[in-house]
Amino acid sequence: MSKRWIQTFFIAVLALLLAAPAVHARQEFLRMFSGPEGGSWYPLGSAMMNIVEQELKISSSNGPGGGVGNAKAVDANRADLGWSYTHTAYNAYNGRGKFDKKHDNLRHLMSLYPGIFQIAVPRKSKIMSIADLKDKRIVPGKIGFSGTVIAENILKAYGITFDSIKKNGGQVSYVGYSDSAALMKDGHSDCYMAVTSCPQSTIIDLNFQPGIRMLPVEPAYQEKVLEFEPGLMKTVIPKTAYKGMTEDIPAIGTVTCIVANKNLPDDLAYDIVKTLYANWPKLAEVKKQAIEESKPENAMMGARIPVHPGALKYYQEMGYTQK
Repeated sequence: MSKRWIQTFFIAVLALLLAAPAVHARQEFLRMFSGPEGGSWYPLGSAMMNIVEQELKISSSNGPGGGVGNAKAVDANRADLGWSYTHTAYNAYNGRGKFDKKHDNLRHLMSLYPGIFQIAVPRKSKIMSIADLKDKRIVPGKIGFSGTVIAENILKAYGITFDSIKKNGGQVSYVGYSDSAALMKDGHSDCYMAVTSCPQSTIIDLNFQPGIRMLPVEPAYQEKVLEFEPGLMKTVIPKTAYKGMTEDIPAIGTVTCIVANKNLPDDLAYDIVKTLYANWPKLAEVKKQAIEESKPENAMMGARIPVHPGALKYYQEMGYTQK
């Protein structure tokens, strides 16, 4: 075999290799961080990962978390997907508020349902206004929860801080929804706070025992909150939400969303959103109202960070490009 022939052969093989399309290994494991027990995020996150496993034949996990912490985890690639809020994702991406640097590895995957910040006190309590919380025992959520940050902003509008509550003889407990409800039931808390779907199962339970009232964020104070955090929005807790309510309660809201790491493969992001929306009725079996409010055509509602290209491809194909 001549030297010239061997050279020609290897040149031809190299040309074929260069011309062949790159083959990327399919990601074999998908990591999601959702929310605490007692809320909507954790059970829906688990249901979503079950669907992904069954339909896409990919292993997955769903861990507990909170909106702020989840954004940080996804940005750092400790998770592929994370539940958050559109205003939290915006703050994370731009390094605002609780984020001391830009978390620009974040991408918007999908918007779900509106989240309403709800402030419940025992029905027989003398607490009639948020201003009355200045020296009470409150539970704003865990550190790292978006709801805890919203609580800070709402209290700030009334001239109250977590530190001032403690200095006035009150107490601030940083626990999740289930533990927060238990504290109120046992008489160890004066106020339950959560940003979540409405109605929320834990609040329904508290309304049964010991019975609760919802505190309003009056319009003038809503304006102040939006000055602190423009990504939030004015909303109401409808009078039909909980038994015993007679009028809508002014509140602060946001939009629940799922963020993804920018390095999540485009084809996998596409398959995830396509598969989840194709199996939406299964999710409704877990949290009916939340899923009924999470329409595919609103998948970019409130999104203020770049949309993941894989998800965007699906939304464009379906005509779901409005925000």
